[in-house]
Amino acid sequence: MIDQIRQLTGKYHKWMSENTTLRTIENGVEITTPFLDRHNDMMQVYAELSGDEIILTDDGYTIDDLEFYGLTVDSERCRKLMHSNLNGFGVKREGNDLVTRATAKDFAMKLQNLLQAMIAVDDLYYIAPHSKFKRRFDADIGTWLNASKIRFDAKKFKGRSGYYVDYKYVIPPSDHMPYRMLIAISNPRRDAVEQAAFRWSDIHESRPSDARLYPILNDAQHISVLNEMDAFRNLEINPVLWSERESVRDELAA
Repeated sequence: MIDQIRQLTGKYHKWMSENTTLRTIENGVEITTPFLDRHNDMMQVYAELSGDEIILTDDGYTIDDLEFYGLTVDSERCRKLMHSNLNGFGVKREGNDLVTRATAKDFAMKLQNLLQAMIAVDDLYYIAPHSKFKRRFDADIGTWLNASKIRFDAKKFKGRSGYYVDYKYVIPPSDHMPYRMLIAISNPRRDAVEQAAFRWSDIHESRPSDARLYPILNDAQHISVLNEMDAFRNLEINPVLWSERESVRDELAA
């Protein structure tokens, strides 16, 4: 039995290695892991060399996302819960960044601790009073499609990576239009664009060849998303601002 489990854990380690990607950025390295947050987005960590130390951070993503959904992260209750969670993993909050410092010797452990801290802080979304949060943006998209009498279904596609990618809003083809797939980009950031583009490319062989992707970007907070819109267009993907969704209603209903 132990030999069988040893083989299986070896396969797990191999899977982890094969599905962790690195990318050089301006100040260091971006690490994209196969772990998922509550949006089913792959969790990312950023590493920067500082002398003999390696600074690991989430670049503020976890807390920024909680604030975007209406959580008052600096309330007394949240501060206590966050402090307890972070202390348990040896991670500190610096502004909105979750940060830990590693050496070559303890890098693996510190990276894992940061990921666990990110998950623990992300869980504050669920334990805080529901009334404090805005409705999930992806649910708003479904509500709008239903109100517009646009039929849709959910479909799952297997990517070349071995991952299955779920699309919640898939509009079937008609005589005039191919499959159209909508995804919610609730917090428009570069990493959200990269993840959406990767998944779309990953399922290239399993999705209909003429299918179109429509990322719906939440611009309710009046944050500039021009770079994100241009990035999608450069990839021949069809981004739509939530505030301008009516401009594509006929295209989706066709």
